[in-house]
Amino acid sequence: MLSDLQVKNFALINKVNINFKQGLNILSGETGAGKSIIIGALDLLLGARANTDVIRSGKKSAYISAFFQPNELPIINGILTEAGIEKEENGVLIAREIRENGRNRTLINGQLATLKIVKKISRYLIDIHGQHEHQLLLDQGSHLIILDAFIGGEIKTLKSEIRDLYQKLTKIRNELSEIEIDDSERVRELDIINFQIDEIEEAALVKGEYQKLKEEYNSLAHGEEIYNIAVELLNVLSGDDYSEKGIIDRLAILKKKFSTVEEYNQNLKDLNKKFADIYYILEDFIFDLRDFETNFDYDEERISIISDRLDLINTLLRKYGENVETILLYLDELYQKRDKLENAEAKISDLNTKKEKLKNEILTKAKKLSQIRKEHAQDLEKKLKAELKDLAMEDVRFRVDFKAKEISPTGIDQIEFLISPNRGEELKSLAKIASGGELSRIMLSLKTITAALDQVDTLVFDEVDSGVGGKTAAKMAAKLTQISKSRQIICITHLPQLASAANHHFLIKKENDKNRTFTKIKALTAKERISEIARMIGGTTITDKTLAHAEEMLQLAN
Repeated sequence: MLSDLQVKNFALINKVNINFKQGLNILSGETGAGKSIIIGALDLLLGARANTDVIRSGKKSAYISAFFQPNELPIINGILTEAGIEKEENGVLIAREIRENGRNRTLINGQLATLKIVKKISRYLIDIHGQHEHQLLLDQGSHLIILDAFIGGEIKTLKSEIRDLYQKLTKIRNELSEIEIDDSERVRELDIINFQIDEIEEAALVKGEYQKLKEEYNSLAHGEEIYNIAVELLNVLSGDDYSEKGIIDRLAILKKKFSTVEEYNQNLKDLNKKFADIYYILEDFIFDLRDFETNFDYDEERISIISDRLDLINTLLRKYGENVETILLYLDELYQKRDKLENAEAKISDLNTKKEKLKNEILTKAKKLSQIRKEHAQDLEKKLKAELKDLAMEDVRFRVDFKAKEISPTGIDQIEFLISPNRGEELKSLAKIASGGELSRIMLSLKTITAALDQVDTLVFDEVDSGVGGKTAAKMAAKLTQISKSRQIICITHLPQLASAANHHFLIKKENDKNRTFTKIKALTAKERISEIARMIGGTTITDKTLAHAEEMLQLAN
């Protein structure tokens, strides 16, 4: 169950701590007091999209935390362990902080966690039914989802198999659409592809070639300048035919002289060693430079060849890719496209064979799934009628209507809920004829049935009593009381009949302090409950009569 809920700086709430207990927990209060803020906070905590608008004016962040003590704790702890989050032995603590700067945080048991993990474990913790869920019943597309939820794990594997097969079928259909083109268009495509292949193949591109050619071109383009500087440097260093001596020769003489005086001074020995190192380095340099000068070739014909080659590669780069490697990958794609087009008829025949085989596989499994759905639909009809009978809809008729459709990822079933609320009326679409009160009762009944199947510990209802009153409200209270014997129920209501049935009653009220409005939540005493139920009966005017009526309702509920 949900035992503790803490909300700070959220909407009109400054700070509230609510200690929920087992049984039926009722939240009531005047319209606009902020009852649905609690549902909004829980929604946000369990993974709803965050918006900075929820942060209380003047604050930097909003904070929500909840401590759950679920029956399915071993399953939840298994999920947490797999996600690298330490487990707690007596429950699960989830917290979420919504920050003004958008850097929100979610924690499980005090450790940072993703919303994906929160959503994964929340299905074992709580089921929140807000007013918007009535709209699900008005959407025919959701009826199949509701039925499948009722059936549960029995069809999980079958649905997964159909979904996987349908994905394969979709892939084959896409392949067929790509190659099923008329002959003239195929010929045109082949001409373009063959032209591109010939152009790339004729270039005989080699990986790494482009960069090497650019480097060689830059060298050759400045060849004469490079050669002249090398020769000039050689002449200066080693002398030429017209000079007496080069620098290296003069250094050799000085090196010899220097070595004759080094014995007279220790410092000179070190200097002479350094001088010798420089001399030998320079000697090696002259040797390498002479080798470079002898072998250097700056043939202008070679420059022209390289220039033409670079122009060709640059043309291909502009057409087919950002580098040679990309062009070669594109060439492989062209080969594959050509093979497909040249073997189109055989390929189409092969794909069509696979397509039909897959369709038959899907159809076989979909028929099996449909049969299971129909069997369980009868059970849903019986259970729902029994639940609705308890909620003052004695003459209701309800049917899950099946229509066949083309195979899809969900099978071949198109489902719609049909209802006849009153005796003698035809079965018609639920979306077209059900009133607000009837929708509330149907949704409560569905929740009652599916909650029993899912073993969810806590059910939250936000004004599930919308559109009902009188005897129906009393029966709804009885139904919630019945469910609360095995589930924790948290219910926001405006009806005194439901409030009277509470095991624990909380009042939500709006107050003002220093020109600020804030929402407070208080657990009511027995005496305070009489006053609140009297308010729910008579509005703002509370009389001895309404107080007596409230006390009587509480006694009857007990």
